[in-house]
Amino acid sequence: MAYLKLFRWPNLLMVASIQILFRYGIIEPLLRSKGIELALSHADFTLLVLATLLITAAGYAINDYFDLRTDRINKPQRIILGRKISRRKAILFHSLFNILALLTGLWLSLRVNQWPLVFIFIIAPTLLWVYSIRYKRKFLLGNILVAFLAGFVVAIVWAFESHAIAAAGIKDVDFANISYFSRVYALFAFLTTFTREIIKDIEDIKGDAKTGCKTIPVVVGIHATKRLLIFLTVTLIILVGWFQIFILMRDFDLLFAYLLLTVQIPFIFMINKIITAKEKHDYRNLSHFAKYIMTAGIFSMFFFYFYLHRGFPLQ
Repeated sequence: MAYLKLFRWPNLLMVASIQILFRYGIIEPLLRSKGIELALSHADFTLLVLATLLITAAGYAINDYFDLRTDRINKPQRIILGRKISRRKAILFHSLFNILALLTGLWLSLRVNQWPLVFIFIIAPTLLWVYSIRYKRKFLLGNILVAFLAGFVVAIVWAFESHAIAAAGIKDVDFANISYFSRVYALFAFLTTFTREIIKDIEDIKGDAKTGCKTIPVVVGIHATKRLLIFLTVTLIILVGWFQIFILMRDFDLLFAYLLLTVQIPFIFMINKIITAKEKHDYRNLSHFAKYIMTAGIFSMFFFYFYLHRGFPLQ
């Protein structure tokens, strides 16, 4: 259980679910509508998901390693390293997981005849390392980096699939719809993760201030940070609303209603929660609430699976 907590198993499950849903709920039916089968084999896609999970798990381990001093202040009851797992083992797993991910990424890059893609599996672990030792303590940089990597969890699936299609000799096919959905869900993951990271910074403001972290609430204060959170939430409401218009025009009525009930209305409640939050536990609950909305939004891909498999057009 200690290792599962160290590697944040619910988050790893979420990452795997996002990639599986995006491939089989959106990419596959849209390709079939054009008479094209998935080019990346199921085994290779499984390796892609595994490599993503290894990099993510390694990032959690190294983050806890360098964040131990702050965690002793912010969440002493939840500390794992140094109690149940040695810090040396955290470094060992971090190194091992990243090496395995790199080797897997090299194999996949060669499989789709795009060896430069292997740099993804070098750059991502490097960014997570730098985030843990430096960027996490810098104003805005840490939040943006984590949010960017969250969005890339979606984008990397289409990146490899599109190159696999090209390697199979399939050309002159319009993949605009797939690219559109890749951008939509990647942007949603980016903005919701960015918002949640800021909420977590408010929750951890005490320890961050004492250890010299220049997070947004430490630098500009809680009230200004709340205004930023409200602005981000309103932005998300507008963007999701625009997406709802897109799907409503294509008669995806059930999906429209799902997003309204599980994403848009909760966003409105979230604004109220931001305004009224005062204590540390308020922000912890707000963080969980933001994670729920992100999960609900991502799982809307289930509806695309059923709609697209029944032949509903997207044009």
